[in-house]
Amino acid sequence: METVKAEHTTDHLPQEIIEEILYRLPVKSLSRFKCVSLSWRSLISSKQFIKTHLQRSKKIESFADQRIILACKGKLKACSLSSLLTEPVTRAFSFDFVPMNSSNDIAIVGSCNGLICVLVDACRFFLFNPSTRESKELPDFFTGAMFPKNISSISAYGFGFDESSGDYKVCAVCYLTLVFGSNVTFPRTVTVYSLKADSWGVSSFFYKLDVCLIGAAKFVSGKIHWISDFIKDPKWEVVCFDLKSETFETVKQPSCMEGYYNPRLGVLEGCLCVFSNYSPTDTFDVWIWNEYGVEDSWAKYVTIPYQSVTNYVTPLFVWPSGEVLFTCGSGFFIYNKRDNCIRRQHTVDFYRDRNREAEVYTQSLVSLVLED
Repeated sequence: METVKAEHTTDHLPQEIIEEILYRLPVKSLSRFKCVSLSWRSLISSKQFIKTHLQRSKKIESFADQRIILACKGKLKACSLSSLLTEPVTRAFSFDFVPMNSSNDIAIVGSCNGLICVLVDACRFFLFNPSTRESKELPDFFTGAMFPKNISSISAYGFGFDESSGDYKVCAVCYLTLVFGSNVTFPRTVTVYSLKADSWGVSSFFYKLDVCLIGAAKFVSGKIHWISDFIKDPKWEVVCFDLKSETFETVKQPSCMEGYYNPRLGVLEGCLCVFSNYSPTDTFDVWIWNEYGVEDSWAKYVTIPYQSVTNYVTPLFVWPSGEVLFTCGSGFFIYNKRDNCIRRQHTVDFYRDRNREAEVYTQSLVSLVLED
């Protein structure tokens, strides 16, 4: 039987209909369909198609394109988000294409538009797209850092998208050990990696030495955010790093959260949130910043009973039904606000390493090769 080329079979379909059909397909199918014809490859690879497909994927109510990634026994693993809600048992899959070698120390720096950034052995950064299997190791961080011989460690890090320049950036905060006579100081230096330039920029000092930044930041509204404790004060604040201006800002502890302790940051429904213990009622409360930048727009989103869990709660996702997916210890749980019940989700070979974050990401066609 004679094979008919794709261009011939779609000649009678308007271009906008073809695009509409392709927009509805998963990334895996689109990657295969690039081989159908030159015109389809050009369309699927175009910047506008990739952007529109990603925006639509985030709005699909079945959440078929949503995944959860975490570090598990020195490997990166992921599972379908929807399976945690609908399936009795969730099975994980590993990423075997990222050239990280074997390591027991993998931290997820962050995820943005389908790209994942990880830190390996506290010194090597990697970027990859799990959906397209594209990956790269970033240039040696310590080569470009200020006073590299005096760096103690990378204490904090973040990953996000600078929409003004169309660039993905990684921010690393390091402690320095400086000796002046008999005095030893520990200031911090901040260095930013640009995917477009494929290089680390010039380092600068973090201006507030009385606060401590640790671990992965959360990306919201063009900025990455850390919760910071004051060294000599029980209060806390949110420290923000603007990826456009590459400058720091601070958000003071909201007055509605007085009395909360052990605060941590998260992202729910695209908004920054704070989840924290509240001792008088023995609960974990989740507060969400409904309107970014407006101080009085903080609102309590959900309260999870303390008696039902035995460790720190980290909310990951909220379904339209109001059910909240969260991690506690190494397991995954779902809290139902309607009946105030918590159930544990059964997973196979998929559990969170201690003190390592899990991330929700959307499958995308975003490439690690950026156009100017």
